[in-house]
Amino acid sequence: MEIHHQHLGNLKYGEDDVITFPLGLLGFLKFKRYLLLQQNAFAPFVWMVSVDNPNLSFPLLDPKRFCPDYNPNITKRDLSEISAENPQSLQMYSIVTVQQDARSTTANLSGPILVNKEQRIGKQLVLLDDRYSTKHRILPDFPLSSKENRS
Repeated sequence: MEIHHQHLGNLKYGEDDVITFPLGLLGFLKFKRYLLLQQNAFAPFVWMVSVDNPNLSFPLLDPKRFCPDYNPNITKRDLSEISAENPQSLQMYSIVTVQQDARSTTANLSGPILVNKEQRIGKQLVLLDDRYSTKHRILPDFPLSSKENRS
Protein backbone atom coordinates (compact mmCIF):
# COMPACT_ATOMS: atom_id res chain seq x y z
CA MET A 1 0.00 0.00 0.00
CA GLU A 2 1.08 3.57 -0.51
CA ILE A 3 0.09 7.05 0.68
CA HIS A 4 1.47 10.47 -0.14
CA HIS A 5 2.61 12.91 2.58
CA GLN A 6 3.29 16.56 1.81
CA HIS A 7 6.78 16.56 3.44
CA LEU A 8 7.79 12.92 3.37
CA GLY A 9 6.67 12.06 -0.16
CA ASN A 10 5.26 8.67 -1.19
CA LEU A 11 5.21 6.22 1.70
CA LYS A 12 4.95 2.50 1.07
CA TYR A 13 3.78 0.38 3.96
CA GLY A 14 2.25 -2.94 4.90
CA GLU A 15 -0.41 -3.73 7.49
CA ASP A 16 2.40 -4.78 9.87
CA ASP A 17 3.63 -1.16 9.86
CA VAL A 18 0.32 0.30 11.05
CA ILE A 19 -0.13 1.28 14.71
CA THR A 20 -3.80 1.33 15.74
CA PHE A 21 -5.07 3.79 18.34
CA PRO A 22 -8.44 2.24 19.32
CA LEU A 23 -9.47 5.41 21.17
CA GLY A 24 -7.99 7.77 18.58
CA LEU A 25 -6.07 10.91 19.56
CA LEU A 26 -7.43 13.98 21.33
CA GLY A 27 -9.17 16.11 18.73
CA PHE A 28 -8.79 13.42 16.07
CA LEU A 29 -10.94 10.58 17.43
CA LYS A 30 -12.04 9.18 14.09
CA PHE A 31 -8.49 8.64 12.80
CA LYS A 32 -7.16 5.47 14.40
CA ARG A 33 -4.43 4.08 12.12
CA TYR A 34 -0.94 5.63 11.92
CA LEU A 35 2.55 4.98 10.66
CA LEU A 36 5.59 5.88 12.75
CA LEU A 37 8.37 7.01 10.43
CA GLN A 38 11.98 7.74 11.23
CA GLN A 39 14.05 9.42 8.55
CA ASN A 40 17.60 10.67 8.97
CA ALA A 41 16.66 14.04 7.49
CA PHE A 42 14.24 14.63 10.38
CA ALA A 43 16.21 13.00 13.23
CA PRO A 44 15.69 12.99 16.18
CA PHE A 45 12.01 13.50 15.30
CA VAL A 46 9.66 10.68 14.37
CA TRP A 47 6.69 11.40 12.15
CA MET A 48 3.32 9.91 13.03
CA VAL A 49 1.22 9.94 9.84
CA SER A 50 -2.43 8.96 9.60
CA VAL A 51 -2.98 6.17 7.09
CA ASP A 52 -6.59 7.26 6.61
CA ASN A 53 -5.75 10.96 6.13
CA PRO A 54 -2.06 11.51 5.20
CA ASN A 55 -2.52 15.27 5.66
CA LEU A 56 -2.86 14.53 9.38
CA SER A 57 0.59 14.05 10.84
CA PHE A 58 2.51 14.88 13.98
CA PRO A 59 6.21 15.29 14.70
CA LEU A 60 7.10 13.30 17.81
CA LEU A 61 10.06 13.17 20.18
CA ASP A 62 11.02 10.87 23.01
CA PRO A 63 10.36 13.14 26.02
CA LYS A 64 13.42 11.78 27.87
CA ARG A 65 15.60 13.54 25.26
CA PHE A 66 14.68 16.97 26.62
CA CYS A 67 13.16 16.13 30.02
CA PRO A 68 15.30 13.34 31.54
CA ASP A 69 13.24 13.12 34.75
CA TYR A 70 9.93 12.72 32.88
CA ASN A 71 7.95 10.02 34.65
CA PRO A 72 4.22 10.08 33.92
CA ASN A 73 1.87 7.85 35.87
CA ILE A 74 0.90 4.93 33.64
CA THR A 75 -1.90 2.89 35.17
CA LYS A 76 -2.62 -0.82 34.87
CA ARG A 77 -5.69 0.13 32.86
CA ASP A 78 -3.53 2.11 30.41
CA LEU A 79 -1.26 -0.92 30.01
CA SER A 80 -4.20 -3.26 29.58
CA GLU A 81 -5.73 -1.07 26.86
CA ILE A 82 -2.61 -1.47 24.73
CA SER A 83 -1.90 -5.10 25.68
CA ALA A 84 1.30 -4.30 27.57
CA GLU A 85 2.56 -5.89 30.75
CA ASN A 86 4.80 -3.05 31.92
CA PRO A 87 5.68 0.53 30.93
CA GLN A 88 9.28 -0.46 30.11
CA SER A 89 8.06 -2.48 27.12
CA LEU A 90 6.52 0.63 25.51
CA GLN A 91 7.83 3.44 23.40
CA MET A 92 6.80 6.88 24.62
CA TYR A 93 6.57 10.05 22.58
CA SER A 94 5.45 13.64 22.96
CA ILE A 95 3.72 15.53 20.18
CA VAL A 96 5.87 18.51 19.21
CA THR A 97 4.67 21.90 18.01
CA VAL A 98 7.45 23.29 15.84
CA GLN A 99 7.71 27.08 15.71
CA GLN A 100 9.48 29.27 13.17
CA ASP A 101 11.81 30.37 15.96
CA ALA A 102 13.13 26.96 17.08
CA ARG A 103 13.63 28.28 20.63
CA SER A 104 9.84 28.46 20.98
CA THR A 105 9.23 24.85 19.90
CA THR A 106 7.22 22.96 22.52
CA ALA A 107 6.18 19.43 23.37
CA ASN A 108 3.00 18.16 24.99
CA LEU A 109 4.11 16.40 28.18
CA SER A 110 0.58 16.15 29.57
CA GLY A 111 -0.62 14.02 26.64
CA PRO A 112 2.12 11.46 25.94
CA ILE A 113 1.74 8.87 23.21
CA LEU A 114 2.37 5.27 24.29
CA VAL A 115 3.09 2.63 21.66
CA ASN A 116 3.24 -1.12 22.06
CA LYS A 117 5.27 -1.84 18.90
CA GLU A 118 5.00 -5.61 19.36
CA GLN A 119 1.17 -5.54 19.37
CA ARG A 120 0.98 -2.45 17.11
CA ILE A 121 -1.37 -0.64 19.49
CA GLY A 122 -1.10 2.93 20.74
CA LYS A 123 -2.80 5.24 23.18
CA GLN A 124 -2.60 8.90 24.08
CA LEU A 125 -2.69 9.49 27.81
CA VAL A 126 -4.36 12.47 29.44
CA LEU A 127 -2.33 13.27 32.53
CA LEU A 128 -3.87 15.20 35.38
CA ASP A 129 -0.47 16.13 36.75
CA ASP A 130 0.53 19.75 37.36
CA ARG A 131 4.19 18.86 36.79
CA TYR A 132 3.62 18.55 33.06
CA SER A 133 2.46 21.09 30.50
CA THR A 134 1.03 20.91 27.01
CA LYS A 135 3.64 23.51 26.00
CA HIS A 136 6.95 22.42 27.49
CA ARG A 137 9.83 24.16 25.71
CA ILE A 138 12.24 21.55 24.39
CA LEU A 139 15.26 23.83 24.00
CA PRO A 140 16.88 25.61 26.92
CA ASP A 141 16.75 29.39 27.08
CA PHE A 142 19.80 30.72 25.31
CA PRO A 143 20.64 34.41 25.55
CA LEU A 144 20.04 36.30 22.34
CA SER A 145 23.18 37.18 20.40
CA SER A 146 24.11 40.85 20.26
CA LYS A 147 23.00 40.87 16.59
CA GLU A 148 19.50 39.66 17.58
CA ASN A 149 19.32 42.20 20.43
CA ARG A 150 19.62 45.06 17.93
CA SER A 151 16.56 44.03 15.90
